[in-house]
Order: sequence, then structure tokens, then C-alpha cells
Amino acid sequence: MKIMKANMKILLVLILLINFNQKSFSKDEKKDGVIALTVEPNDSLFVVNAKVTDAATKAPLKGVEITFLIKRMYGDMKVGNATTDESGVVSTVFSAKMPGSDTLGNINLSAKVEDNDVINDITVSKVIQSKVSFPAHTQVGPNMISSSAPLWLQVTFWMIVCGVWGLFAYVTFLIYQISRDKPKVQKTSN
Repeated sequence: MKIMKANMKILLVLILLINFNQKSFSKDEKKDGVIALTVEPNDSLFVVNAKVTDAATKAPLKGVEITFLIKRMYGDMKVGNATTDESGVVSTVFSAKMPGSDTLGNINLSAKVEDNDVINDITVSKVIQSKVSFPAHTQVGPNMISSSAPLWLQVTFWMIVCGVWGLFAYVTFLIYQISRDKPKVQKTSN
């Protein structure tokens, strides 16, 4: 029994050491990174540059895949995807005609690194001003959902309603004519 307890203790210590060594190896593989975003507006495009550096040594990291996203009403819209070069820089462009995601016309731009072999997952966001004004308090034109339907739809509706009621009235008139012109049967007594 004492031998079995001693073996269990040794086995437990070995398992803990192996687990500790695996964690330390996985920490050494990936680095913590820093993403610096810069946005340069042109006439028709936004040029987004991202520089990825090691957080500890400030050295540029190459081979890091970055996804550029813009926050929209129901989720994030992907506007670019690229891999960093030897200097740790990557750039992408998207249209300057993109409307903002709020009433102030702000565009929430994000650069995201996920499932990368070089650095840990990281997301950096930056708010930029849209060149397209947000249409606040604008009236919605008449359509199928609005409170006032278009004229052609109203006319069509009333023509169908009048046609159906007119058919009922005509059938009722014909029934009345048939009952009025029906010959009367006289009873004869024998």
C-alpha cells in the first residue's frame, strides 16, 4: 500500500511537470504584439496603414495576417485582409463614400489578428469621420410599408373593392328579377 502511494505521488509530480513544461513552451512560441493604426483620407478612398511590432522589443513582426473591419448595424463588415511584410507594415483601402455607423458620421475601424502563429490575438480600434453625412430625420417616401400608399396602389385597391361589391349587387338584382317574373301557379280544385 505504501509503495502504491509513493508511485501515485511520483506519477502526480511527473504529470504536473509535463503540464508545466507544455505551458511554458506554448508561451515561448507566441509573442505579445502592438498594432499602430494610421488613416490617410484621399478624395475617394481611405488608406489604412497598420504597423505590427513586438510589445517587448518593439521590433517589427512579419507574416502576421491582419483583418480590417468596419462596425455596421448588424455586425462587422470586412474591408480588407493582408499579411505584414519584413518591416511589419500592411495597408488596405476602402471607399470614402462609406456612410458612418452613427448619427455623428463616425466610422469604427478595427484591425484584428486571430489564430496567428507569431503573436497572440489582438484587436485595435480607431474612430474616423465619414465624408458622407448621415441622413438624420429624413422622410421616407411612400412605399408598401409606409402609412400612405402610392396612388396607383390606392386606385387598384378601390377598383377591386368596387368590382366585388358591384358583382354582389348585380347578382342580387338578377335574383330579384327572376323572382318577380316567375309565373304564378294557380291552385285548381277538382
